[in-house]
Amino acid sequence: MNIGSRPKKLTLTGAILAGGRGTRMGQPKEGVVMPDGRRMIEHVIASLSQVCDRIVIVGTCKGFSIPSETGFLHLQDATPGMGPLAAVATLLRSGISTEGYLVTACDQPFLTADLLYLLVKTRSSVPRIFSSESEELPTPFPGYYPVFWYPVVEEGLQAGDLSVCNLIKKSAFSLVSLPKEWRRYLRNINRPDDLESVEYGRNFLGI
Repeated sequence: MNIGSRPKKLTLTGAILAGGRGTRMGQPKEGVVMPDGRRMIEHVIASLSQVCDRIVIVGTCKGFSIPSETGFLHLQDATPGMGPLAAVATLLRSGISTEGYLVTACDQPFLTADLLYLLVKTRSSVPRIFSSESEELPTPFPGYYPVFWYPVVEEGLQAGDLSVCNLIKKSAFSLVSLPKEWRRYLRNINRPDDLESVEYGRNFLGI
């Protein structure tokens, strides 16, 4: 997928959420080995590293040992077991960035640097996520989340609403148009049968 020119790398922190238990997969998803021999999180890292000059992995990340030579940061989830929203809260209040983060999930191995760049080529003071042509609100990851959004996240946690999508819809946000045929790159690998359906091709689309 080639969707236009982009800088080699931005002064921006990219974050990968890797704190799930992987119950449906039967193992931590970040450590799942893909057909090319790399772990699932390594595919996400490869694309995110082309856009961001700093990478932080949020969560226990039990399925992948972060090589020390990479210089990646590892941020333990302050409230493990409460899902992605709690991980986003941990990230936004960490102080690693004073502006915001390009956040991905560890189970999205088909993301590309070009696709991720669409979310951050224009900086935003509100969450910035992809929209489909039908204006449907898709998964909140990948997405750009500004530090200023932390009070909204904390309010949701206190109210017991752990849905990132719900909070986005209740607050101001920015949508990036995404053609229907490109939404396949947002695909998650959640279960063993998802992995079995992946066909390794020249471009590793798996779709």
